[in-house]
Amino acid sequence: MTTLTLISMANAKNYFKTHDDMCDGTKTKQCTNDFNSVRNLQIALNRDKNIKANLKIDGRWGEKTKEAVITFQKFYGLTHTDGWVGKETKTKLDKISKNIKFPKDKKVKHVRLMKYNSYTDFRKHTNLRKSYSVYEDKKLLSQANGKNTKLKVDISEQRVRLYVNGKVALCAPCTTGAKRKLEPNTGIIRNQSTPKGTFCIKEKIADKRSTIFGKMYRGKKLVYKGDRRKYKGKKAKYVGASLKNWMRLTSGGIGLHASKYVKRYPGSNGCIRLPYKVSKTIFKNVRKGTPVSIEN
Repeated sequence: MTTLTLISMANAKNYFKTHDDMCDGTKTKQCTNDFNSVRNLQIALNRDKNIKANLKIDGRWGEKTKEAVITFQKFYGLTHTDGWVGKETKTKLDKISKNIKFPKDKKVKHVRLMKYNSYTDFRKHTNLRKSYSVYEDKKLLSQANGKNTKLKVDISEQRVRLYVNGKVALCAPCTTGAKRKLEPNTGIIRNQSTPKGTFCIKEKIADKRSTIFGKMYRGKKLVYKGDRRKYKGKKAKYVGASLKNWMRLTSGGIGLHASKYVKRYPGSNGCIRLPYKVSKTIFKNVRKGTPVSIEN
């Protein structure tokens, strides 16, 4: 859908509060990412010396602008640090940009975020290595019964794909094991790469706690965080890390699970981290025995 937009408040107080959110969009919420709003967002971020955004002022919402927003949100301790320019972020933007005189808004055509009609279309318009965008084919997912599904994890793209009847029903970002992972407690750097090959799901647990990685407490005091096997201190209570929607692949503890730490580069201890909603969808549509291929 293409629309004409003319906004005449470029230099008004509370500029961002009076404009729509800016975002990547979700299944239920789409942002128009109006040229003028995005352009002024880029100007405001560039003027903020605390984050050193150095963005190109082109009025286009993209990964670099989103990353700068995340840096902005983290620096100011905002509740949401997901790159979504919503109410809280817009309020802060208005506060730090109150002395900026933005250029006059232009009368421009803009296109709403695209809803992809096919996986081929999604691949064509998405940088799979950098984007956090998720593709879902609801019709295909409705046909999943566990017997007709399989998973593929692409290490080079940091992407997981769920196939139903041989077709991609879901494509989402994931985080696999890091080649060089620093153990903060020992100072040793180890290779924690996710093993490549063909596996199958051996176990499914909706709310699992790790038996290896977690935190050690004496009373209410945290005394250790990491691999419990390497803990050398006094006796302490162990609380395993939460592994929601756990799907085990190996007897050695490698599996897929939900995590809030899904990045666009390898960074786990070997497991495959998934966004919460993605892990829930996959968990629902696979079964013990579902094949999983991990490739580079």
